[in-house]
Amino acid sequence: MILEVVMQQDIKPWYKQLWPWLLIAVPVFTALKAAHTVMLMQGNIPDMVVDDYYKEGQAINQRLALYREAELRNLDAKVLIAGNQIIIRFAQNDTLGEHMLLDFYHPTIANKDFNLTAERSGKLLYIATLPHSLQGNWRIAVTDNSKAWKLRANLVLPASQEIQLGY
Repeated sequence: MILEVVMQQDIKPWYKQLWPWLLIAVPVFTALKAAHTVMLMQGNIPDMVVDDYYKEGQAINQRLALYREAELRNLDAKVLIAGNQIIIRFAQNDTLGEHMLLDFYHPTIANKDFNLTAERSGKLLYIATLPHSLQGNWRIAVTDNSKAWKLRANLVLPASQEIQLGY
């Protein structure tokens, strides 16, 4: 009797059932996602590891000396990014030249770093045109042609207000 009931049921082969395919899909999806993640990481390798720590330490000390020099000169400036223009406004201009050198650094991807030259526009303003629209976190360093001092700031873009450049 039981055998007759089993024979009367329509038993499908395993590959026509839903549950085996759901169980197979989970590890397959996980493997595909892992391969996708590895491909993304290979394309965006962070440039944060330094081979020669001694040289890097000396360079850091030299940069700190440039920031101290800006503090001794009592330099005070703010930066504003409006569209594709960057405007640097100094509080006073005793000995500043006709150009300012701007270095933009991405915190983790070195191939996004770039440099600009800002031209004087009036007594206290310097203006430069950005090569492309900036988004996210950036660091900016400002110096003059003599490179005797340096000001810096961390930028979170887009920004609607002026950002103070510091030592």
